[in-house]
Amino acid sequence: MSNIKIPTSFNIDLEFETADAMTRFLAWLIDFAIRGVYVLAAFMVISTFKINSDARMVLVILVAMLPVMLYFLVTEIVMGGSSPGKKILHIKAVSLTGNQPTASQHLIRWIFRMIESPLMAGLFFIPVILPIITMARTPYSQRLGDLVAGTIVINTKRKGSIEETIFRDMSASDYQPQFPQIMRLSDRDMNKVKDLLDKALKAGDEVLAAKVAFRVKEVLHIESELPNTSFLETVLNDYNYYTTRDN
Repeated sequence: MSNIKIPTSFNIDLEFETADAMTRFLAWLIDFAIRGVYVLAAFMVISTFKINSDARMVLVILVAMLPVMLYFLVTEIVMGGSSPGKKILHIKAVSLTGNQPTASQHLIRWIFRMIESPLMAGLFFIPVILPIITMARTPYSQRLGDLVAGTIVINTKRKGSIEETIFRDMSASDYQPQFPQIMRLSDRDMNKVKDLLDKALKAGDEVLAAKVAFRVKEVLHIESELPNTSFLETVLNDYNYYTTRDN
């Protein structure tokens, strides 16, 4: 387990703790068990159908084998870099820029998962030595698919309450956003903005608020006459509005 610092467009180094090999293996075991239960259930259901062997084979492929093969691709896209096993153990795949992987990055990781796990027993992929070697030889415990896709798997479990995050519930208000450019920043960029704003408000430090506001405007090419603290509050609200609306 090691830390990686990633520079962002906001000139802030984001620090991630990479997931160790054992945690990733345990996550894989959970996913393996989920797929196993699903396949057993699928076979039990299919066995009750009074159909010929050709039709039964088609059902096996479509209902049992295909979902198992696509399991990681679909779950990691839908769950933003996590599979159920990863979610339970608080790890996820992110790009080397710190953002959620793109669809092409997910696809590359999935394709190389097939290459890295070529042996099959029934419908389950058996992990072989290649992922273990690459994870042991890379500084951020990346398997071959991560290296090619430009991703890493990180720990997401953090101490603290929701009040310490950028989350603000915008669903109950008829809010009108002002700065759509704010979506060019990531969650961690916005968390840093919030941290600095909180410090400025707590200390009554207008100079700090001005520096942060200036930097945000400079990076995003925003012009605004709002007071510095009001401007920063607005961009935080805008970010929450756009992210919750999109989701």
